Amino acid sequence: MNQSPEEIHSDKRQWLDKVHQQRKERSVSIGIQTIDFLVKQGIPVTYHNIWERSKAFDDKGKGIHMNTIKRNEELHAYYKQHSRSYKVKNARKKPVKPSKFDESTLRKISLERDLNIVSKKYMQLSKKELVNRLIAVEQYVAENQERWVINQFEKFLK
Repeated sequence: MNQSPEEIHSDKRQWLDKVHQQRKERSVSIGIQTIDFLVKQGIPVTYHNIWERSKAFDDKGKGIHMNTIKRNEELHAYYKQHSRSYKVKNARKKPVKPSKFDESTLRKISLERDLNIVSKKYMQLSKKELVNRLIAVEQYVAENQERWVINQFEKFLK
């Protein structure tokens, strides 16, 4: 029964792969059965309903967790096919317009603008869009600062 440390800590844990595969198959099987049941009963297919009802289809009575549905690709694809709430949620998403930035945009900024509205507008942008906008504003400021310094230097020389 004594195993060498190399055997214990080896990356070749075949028994563990078998256990993971069995659990994955169990989750997919229970999830599909639960989703089919919900569809037949006319109950909305949501993460919560699947989690709640899956216990009835599990021999152990545990069911499957909501995160299992999200992380298992096969099960999540099946969920997306049958879930109205998922389809409605994605249909409601507004297409994000690419933000155009130029000098006229900065010139139109007023001190009297409602900062709550501005904040909401920025919160709707993706991280990448915010980064691009920030870089563009920094470039604009740097260019104007350089123009100002050159202008001041030329005035000083005259």
